[in-house]
Formats: sequence, structure tokens, C-alpha cells
Amino acid sequence: MEKGVRLRGRAWLMQVVVTVGYALAYLAVRPLSDGHWALTSGLRLACLLLVPYRYWFALAVGEAVPLLYSLLPCLNQFGNATIAIWSFPPLVTAMPLVWLSRRYFGLFPAPRTIDMKVLLTCVLTVSLVWTGVTYVGLYLEAEPQRTVDQISPVMIAGLLVGNYVAILTVTTWPLLLKIGYNGSSWKRAAVNAIRSPLTSDAIFIALPLLAIISIISAYVPAPLDSMLEMSLFLPIAWLAVKYGWRGVAACGPIAVACVCVLTRPVPDVAVIQAQAFLAFAVTCLFIMGARIASQLHVAEREREAVSKTLRVAQQCVHQADLRLRSTSQSLEVVGGSMSVVQGRIVDRVKMFLPDADRQTLLRQAAMTQNHLYRMAENLHPSAWRDRGLPAALRETIGRALDEMGVVYTCDIQGRGLSQLAVAVHQSVYRLAVEGVTSISAKRRCQQIRLVLRGGQRVNGHRWVMLRITGSGDPLTFRAPMAGNGRTSIASLLGAMGLGVEGMKDHVALYSGTMHVKEADGAFVITMLMHDLPHMSVLGHAQQSRAARLWVH
Repeated sequence: MEKGVRLRGRAWLMQVVVTVGYALAYLAVRPLSDGHWALTSGLRLACLLLVPYRYWFALAVGEAVPLLYSLLPCLNQFGNATIAIWSFPPLVTAMPLVWLSRRYFGLFPAPRTIDMKVLLTCVLTVSLVWTGVTYVGLYLEAEPQRTVDQISPVMIAGLLVGNYVAILTVTTWPLLLKIGYNGSSWKRAAVNAIRSPLTSDAIFIALPLLAIISIISAYVPAPLDSMLEMSLFLPIAWLAVKYGWRGVAACGPIAVACVCVLTRPVPDVAVIQAQAFLAFAVTCLFIMGARIASQLHVAEREREAVSKTLRVAQQCVHQADLRLRSTSQSLEVVGGSMSVVQGRIVDRVKMFLPDADRQTLLRQAAMTQNHLYRMAENLHPSAWRDRGLPAALRETIGRALDEMGVVYTCDIQGRGLSQLAVAVHQSVYRLAVEGVTSISAKRRCQQIRLVLRGGQRVNGHRWVMLRITGSGDPLTFRAPMAGNGRTSIASLLGAMGLGVEGMKDHVALYSGTMHVKEADGAFVITMLMHDLPHMSVLGHAQQSRAARLWVH
């Protein structure tokens, strides 16, 4: 029972804190707000977008009290009807629109995602509603000399644009913080924000340019000041192209503040034109930035999907090679067991068989054992299992080419080959076998040279280069080998016959490239592969569509 009372008391305390905090923020912003830059409108909508629903009543109370206090001295000037309309908190009139946008129109499709189309639509609708409430109050004004005709369209347009621009500029930083905060400590989030390239470009490039243009436009004649005010959005457009909507949100409010400070707060056509351009520029920059951010996110998703696919393919190749190794070992065991069994059988029946039949039986047993051994070697060489990749490249491939009468040399250079992943070692050997088979398939090679070189980049990523060079007499190099040489080499080395295109696809699994060069009496295959660390993949994300302006 005490626990329930304590929770209710804490909830009421939070309501009071929200009410007092919003009232103080409203009183601090109201002196800086005017008709052409309604900062209070931006404060209202920013709170409705970010504050939970359970505190909306506290927000309404926090605005009603200071609003009524500031309007009561104007009762004699405007009349009871106008004061009654204007004293109703505008935050309450916008609550249904914001609730619909958040609940049913997907303003926040995910915890760290904003639908920019819904946001702009909500901002425009709320600005229209608040401008309409202001117009109704002016229409019911008590002074008889004030008529509807004297309420100029320029004044109404200025109120609409002022609300719209102020909302866009005030809400951008809180929304940027909402998306940028990933649940870690605020200290770490602040350090990451300071170290980001956007912060350095905004502080050292965009802000100095905005300050210089604003200072110059304050001292130039009338025809040039408007052009300079328009040029304030060029640094913001550069940030939008480079960083998407985050670049607009970072420095857009500062550019708008510069324009609003330099513009006279009077209902003049020139001022309204400047405000209209301001609203149009901000909207276009946000849409362009959101579109760029959406495209960047789609490209990142595609890159991560490709990385995941490559990683799965690498795992499949690795598992297949492990199965070949297990099968090779099993064949060796079976071959040894068969040799022992056949030897015992020959010992038991040798007294009943003539010498010729006994020799034939022994020869067939030896041939069977040799055949099983060759099959095991083709699947996975014993030199590779026992002494590593260099032994397999030197001994296994060298022995097969020696049987075919081809001079073979193997040169292993560089450092860090032993630190490469096991899957990379497997791919290097398989590609070496396929390259040797492909070169000697339809060419009469007299010499094959294999060069393996490893290294490490500055960022820690390791790479390996494999070059296979087949050479021979230029007159007979392109002639096919005598007999069935291709089948013999493929069977001796256990090649699968991938060919050039298949080897290129295999190299691409490791973010590598492959080049083939053929000259008179020479054929060179060069392969470069990278041992990259596994990249993280997004766990849960919404499906991106071309028509959506979701920003992250």
C-alpha cells in the first residue's frame, strides 16, 4: 500500500515539474518571439513531438497560466471575445493533429526514425490552425475602426510563414538529439558528436560563412542585402548534400535566426517575400536532405546485405572444404583397413592359390589402396593437413606437374601468411589448383611458376596475392597438350574445373580482384584477396521504399 502511494506521489511530482519547467521555458522564449518568427510555436510543437502523452495535460497547464497572465492587461484593447480565444492554449488545439501524426500516420516508424513527409505535413497543418485562431481573434476585436478588410492578407501570410519557419527551426535540434542518442551514456554520446565530421564542418566552415554573410548584409544597401540573405542557405545546402538532413538540422536554425534578425518585424510585402523564401528554402533543404539521407541509408543497407551474403558464402565454402578434409581422412582410414584385411586374406588363402593368382591378388590390392590414397589426396592433400599451405603448394601441386613433365617453381614471399583466416588458406589452395588446371588445360606449358605474397595494410586488414604464370614455346604454346592432359591434371589435383569466370566469382567472395593476361608464350593469372573482419549487420530495420522519406 505504501508503495502505491509513493508511486502516485512521484507521478504527481513529475507532473508538477513538467508544468513548471514548460512555463519557465515559455516565459523565457516569449520575449524573443514575434509575428515573423514565432519561437513559442516551435517550443509548443517540439514538446508535443517529444514529450510522452501522459505529460500533455501538464504542458497545457504550464502554457495556460503564463498565457492568460500576459493577455489580461490587453483586455480593454482587444475585448473579451478576442482574449477568450487567444487565452485558450494553442498547444491544446495542436494536440489532436500531433496525436494523429504520431499514432496513425507513422511520424516515428521506429525508435530512431522520422518520416519527414509526415513531419512537414504536421508542421504545415498546425501552422494553419494557429494562424486561423489568430485571425478569428482579430476578426472579433472590440475596436470598431478595425474591420475585416483592414486585416491585410500580408499580415495573415506573415503569421503563417512565421509559425511555419519557427516550428521547423526550433524542432530540428531536439529531433536530431532524439535520433542521435542510441541509449549509451550522455558523456559518450557527446564525445561521439564532437568527433563527428559533421560537427567539424559545421563549426569551422558553415558557421564562419554564416557569420561573415550576416555581418556584410547588415551594412550593404537594400538591393544587395536580400541577395546576401538568400546566400545564407548555400552553406546549409552544402551540408545537406554531404550529410543529408542532419546537415540541415545542424546549421539550419542558425541560418534562419540570421535572416529573422536581419529582417524587420513589420507586415510589409518585402518582409513577407523574404519570409516566404525562407520557408521555401528550409522546406526544400529538409526534403532534399531527407531524400539524400534515405538514399544513403538504402545504400548502407545494400552494402550490409552484400557483406552478409558474402560472409554466408565464405562460411559455406569453408564448411564444404572441412567436409572434403573429413572425407579424405576417412578414405585414408578405409584404405589402410582394406590393406590390412586384404593382406590377411592373402595369407590365409595363399596355400590354395598358384603363384600367378597370388601375385595378381596382391597387385590388385595395391592398386586399390593406391587409388584410395589418390582420391584422398585429391580431396584434401595430407601435406596441407600436416605441414600447412606452403607444403601443399610446393609438394602436392609440384608432384602432379612433375608427373605431367612440367617444370614447377613455387615462391612464397611476404609476412603474415600464417595469420590469415583458415578460410582464406583454403581458398588460396583451391584457386591455385584451379589456376594451374586452367592454364594447362589447352596450352602446352613447359614451365609454371606460382608466386604467393602476403601483407598488411595500415588499417590492419591483411591481403594475399596469388600469381600463376604458365610459359612455353611461343610456336606451340597455344596448341592442346598431347593426350588427355587436362583430365589428368584435374584428376591429380582434384580440381573442379571452375574456369576463369568461376575463379573470378570465388575471388570476389573475399573482396578481391582477378586479372588475366595472355602474351606470346605466356599466360598469367593474378588474384588479390583480402582477409577483412566481419562487419556488423543491422538487426531490425524497416523496409526502405523509394517513396518514403524516412531519416535515421
